[in-house]
Amino acid sequence: MKTWNIYLLRHGKTVGEPALYGRSDVEVAAATQAKIAQALQAQALHYQRIQTSPLSRCHQLAQTLHHAQPHIPLDVVSNWQEMAFGKFDGVPFAQLQQEWPQLEAFWQAPASNTLPQADSLESFYQRVSKQWQALIEQNEQDTLIVCHGGTIRMILAHVLKLDWQNPLLYSSLAIGHQSITHIQISLADQHYFRVCCIGKPLAI
Repeated sequence: MKTWNIYLLRHGKTVGEPALYGRSDVEVAAATQAKIAQALQAQALHYQRIQTSPLSRCHQLAQTLHHAQPHIPLDVVSNWQEMAFGKFDGVPFAQLQQEWPQLEAFWQAPASNTLPQADSLESFYQRVSKQWQALIEQNEQDTLIVCHGGTIRMILAHVLKLDWQNPLLYSSLAIGHQSITHIQISLADQHYFRVCCIGKPLAI
């Protein structure tokens, strides 16, 4: 039986006012990125490749890790991006007071209340699930994926066969900034998954 590990690292807290940051390319402070990289290296996870969302808050951290260990391949994977929140993406909540009923409806039932010009929750789930399936079928190496809270929730929903339409998956499942979610995969007659930890914070 072949067994390997996937480590899902959520990026650090972004610079900017509180908002829905999906495809908006906001950054994490350079000092914070350096602390996250240092804290991760102290974990001694021994991953053999790195994948990252192309958005700066993930990509910059992945590049820092790659520069520290240039022998570890780094792949940029667009499907690991966060959900796009359309016309509200990156707009500070303070500027969206008139849109609050629409936002409340989205938070209460995101699968049936797609925001204007945004990804639907179903399309987001399908995109991430398809990329996850490709990863486990093509890769049998310990892998670090630097990505987003929404992306991690969709992977967990897929692996654990949870209802991705359930709003509690987004409101009640904590995936903090700079936290690790660890999934172990074993291959015998089929793939078997073991979720070893969810949202374990890195001390920075």
